[in-house]
Amino acid sequence: MDIDFKNKVVIVTGASSGIGAAAAKLFARYEAKLVLVGRNVERLQGVAEECSVDGVPPLCLLLDLTHPGSCETVIHRTIEVYGRINVLINGAGKLKMASIFDQSMEIFDELIAINLRVPYYLCQLAVPYLRKTKGNVVNIAASLSHRHTSGFLTYNITKNALQLFTEQAAAEATGEGIRINSINPGFTKTNLIRNINVEASYLDVAYRRISENFPTKTPIEASEVAKLICIIASDLFPDINGSNIGIDGASSAL
Repeated sequence: MDIDFKNKVVIVTGASSGIGAAAAKLFARYEAKLVLVGRNVERLQGVAEECSVDGVPPLCLLLDLTHPGSCETVIHRTIEVYGRINVLINGAGKLKMASIFDQSMEIFDELIAINLRVPYYLCQLAVPYLRKTKGNVVNIAASLSHRHTSGFLTYNITKNALQLFTEQAAAEATGEGIRINSINPGFTKTNLIRNINVEASYLDVAYRRISENFPTKTPIEASEVAKLICIIASDLFPDINGSNIGIDGASSAL
């Protein structure tokens, strides 16, 4: 059986960069009808230019998903344009440094909102439509969230919670023919570390130095993670459900 998304409607959040952008481009190669959600208009348009299928561009939604009404807009516009939902890829996320010694809840609330509440709510809103198509959800978590690294407390809480949500939600939804899984990448070369005050000119150096702490000594490419996402979202393995699937070069095994 080949991977085939022809005439299937796929929503990708966080599609303007990193893993989300790589996944969107690969889904387009498999002829999916795409809904791309992102916050950066220039990057989102750039991704969209590579995601036309048979000359038809994807539906692009420039939204901050943490703003009231944004998640509803994603689902409503998708149904309005395409009439169905087959796959939801929850790729939007954010990394910021935070610890128990902080004297503010601002970063905690910010990361909970985008890394956990948004995928939870989008899943909840999409379920009635996924029930009709026997579709599936792929959440993007993080394999290293179980490692206790100073400064990553809040980020790790959100990604661990997303993995637990995946397991629990899959158990609830499987009776409706809906699969829910998470992909847990290791240290991947994306724009994510820009949020921890790494300037653009130092990104390559930062990636090399951080990667020295992991077995492969190199960051994972977003395109490799995108391949796994498409495999799990496809019909190749209908019994992969409620799984948290790592792709991290054995980093989480250390």
